[in-house]
Amino acid sequence: MQYCKNCGRQLKDGMRFCDRCGQSVRKVQENGQAARHREIRELQEERLNRKKRLAEKEERQRTVREKRRKSRGRRAVIYIFVLLLITLASVLVGYFFFAGKSGSDNAARTGTAVLETTATPAPTEAVVSEGEYAEITVGNVRCPYPAAFHSGSASGNVKMNLTDPLGGAKMVIAQDVMENSLTELAKDYLRQIGATSPTEMKSNDSENSYTVTAEVNGTVYHRKCVLRNNLAVYYDFEYSESSGSAPAYKKYIETIDSRFK
Repeated sequence: MQYCKNCGRQLKDGMRFCDRCGQSVRKVQENGQAARHREIRELQEERLNRKKRLAEKEERQRTVREKRRKSRGRRAVIYIFVLLLITLASVLVGYFFFAGKSGSDNAARTGTAVLETTATPAPTEAVVSEGEYAEITVGNVRCPYPAAFHSGSASGNVKMNLTDPLGGAKMVIAQDVMENSLTELAKDYLRQIGATSPTEMKSNDSENSYTVTAEVNGTVYHRKCVLRNNLAVYYDFEYSESSGSAPAYKKYIETIDSRFK
């Protein structure tokens, strides 16, 4: 049973026009078929567009994954390169360390220091060189030091800051205003290095000087101080007791003490 799409009147089978409003029955049917065809086309286009969007999304994701893969590859290459550099540096440091250690041990056995370069003295002091020692004058006090030691930066009361590149010993030449007695100066030095008592302490009243030696946790500390015109001129020497150059350092200290005046 059909009805007129325009006025709703019931139509008999085979009628081509509505007998009430004259609406064409075939035209209505054709319009309905056209609408269905248009709807089908729209659905097809929507499916095609959806497939296209999915394809574009997958392409973007693939591009991102490819970039990440390349980035991980570059990072891996950088990590390997850095690791190789660290390994090479470790090998070189180990080589030079053991080579230096061997050289210092040989120097200790012969009782002489290996000479590499002459330390650079403070520019305001006169320097003379004698054998394996160099010398500066501070406050009218002759201050010898091993010529093989390297000179670092110094400022203020410190005139020279020296290190042995082979055995690791350190030496400082400095001056300070005399404010206490020789005994108090020696005690102040022991407090500075954290020693409860000296291993050896000597005082020379004729030269107005003192020497003090102490050992703290395997490190040997030594100082000689000379008083001139209310000025304390001193040198500090420290080294590890386990160093292969320890015998040579003891000879250094004996020689410097005898000439530090």
